[in-house]
Amino acid sequence: MKSSIYRLMSFISAAVLAFAATAAAPAKPAAAPKAPEKKYVDPNPYSGYGPAMASKKGDPMAVEWQAKNKAALEAATSDKELVCFVRDLASARALLAEVKPAYATDPLKACQIAAVSQFVMRPGWEHARGIWTEALFRAFMTATDDTVRIAYLDQLRWCGCPRHAGAIQVVVSGCRSKAVRDFADVVIRELSR
Repeated sequence: MKSSIYRLMSFISAAVLAFAATAAAPAKPAAAPKAPEKKYVDPNPYSGYGPAMASKKGDPMAVEWQAKNKAALEAATSDKELVCFVRDLASARALLAEVKPAYATDPLKACQIAAVSQFVMRPGWEHARGIWTEALFRAFMTATDDTVRIAYLDQLRWCGCPRHAGAIQVVVSGCRSKAVRDFADVVIRELSR
């Protein structure tokens, strides 16, 4: 009889354990609903890569303009053309007079100006470099518009000589424009190296 009771108890224990294993787990309390996350929206329409790289009708990107004007650009920046701008001070000054306020310079003229600044840095063109940098410095000294002055300074930054650093410092010492003074400091630092 003892063994029957033990068997019955074992059977009941096994049944209870089997039932407990198959019973549904108690329900978890419902989580509180999350507040919707606020996403930052940048007010700058060009903050993303896509909008910043999208073309606008009537306002081509530089790469589009260059592709469309490839032949004219190659002709305008050929060595044969560039040498014409460094024959003498007058020819250099004539090209530099094409720089317009508020970045309204004709893109082809702007490319020529940058190309001349590179051209005069070639070995053997030291005389042309002297003409070009003298014209740039004079144009910088006489310009009244800040964007024009900065354009001339930017070219001097690439082809100017250490002697221009002190001259630029003298000119900007009386300048009221913080933008011109700040950029002149960059150019002076570059030319003094």
